[in-house]
Amino acid sequence: MLTTSLALAVSLLCLVGLPTVLRNSTQFDRCPRVGFAVWGSMCLVGWFSAVVAFLSIGLGDPRPSLLRSLTSFVQHLGDGHPLRGLGVPEVAGLSVAFDITVLLLGGLVVAGVKVVGMRSQQRLVLDLVAEPSDAVKGVCLLNHPYPMAYFLPGDGGRVVLSTGAVDVLSARELDAVVAHEVGHRSGRHGAFLIPLQAVSSFLTFLPLARIAPTVMRTYLEMSADDYSRSRESSTALKTALRKSVLFQPPPLGALGVNEGVIERRINRLSVTPISKRSAAALVLSVSCTSSLLCLALVAH
Repeated sequence: MLTTSLALAVSLLCLVGLPTVLRNSTQFDRCPRVGFAVWGSMCLVGWFSAVVAFLSIGLGDPRPSLLRSLTSFVQHLGDGHPLRGLGVPEVAGLSVAFDITVLLLGGLVVAGVKVVGMRSQQRLVLDLVAEPSDAVKGVCLLNHPYPMAYFLPGDGGRVVLSTGAVDVLSARELDAVVAHEVGHRSGRHGAFLIPLQAVSSFLTFLPLARIAPTVMRTYLEMSADDYSRSRESSTALKTALRKSVLFQPPPLGALGVNEGVIERRINRLSVTPISKRSAAALVLSVSCTSSLLCLALVAH
């Protein structure tokens, strides 16, 4: 069946082929938003095409389109014997398509509940133990000797620094780091951590599930770097990033300045990023292309 073969080919390309090829690629470093969109589209199209492939197996030869065949199948669910006349391949295909869908949606719900709960607990603790910083406005200061700098999303967000970080960084470096964390808040990057957590929580034998969360978090950090260097000194941000390798990792559900490939992030700060308008146009193009591909698989 053409629909099955096409969907399987697209699924294998997105879940196995492209992630393996692009895992260390730097071609999107000038436009991390586009890189994030490309990897997000691979996740969407890869999982969607896998569901479509098994659905088309379960529905036999879907004519005139998979969507109409699926609609007809759903209408007959109330007949009492919806699987009558189906062979083993058809039943297996429907079962796998259903399992993948439930696994994806269930993983998203579980990850959302887990991350939101952790962030809520962390905000309560921060509000109890952190103090406003006299040196840097809008920052929660933790009295802790180990250097830390991260953004905790949710309920307005919290930009968190430790006294250890204040001791290690110069005034200009502090401004650059704080601007980086504000960039996470401005870009609403915390919302993307939930689907990334869901993607990495199952089917880790697939390259996409293993690689995408790490690569996409790096692109989020690069986007925050761009926000910082548009407002503060690129040189100060570079030196702060070099020092950040000594920082403690951020808590789960938060975004830390020391995440991602540090040397790669430092190197790209010497290159002028593409304009926001061009980046927005490319993100829109990638999103539209992936959406049209999904529609084509269903309408085929």
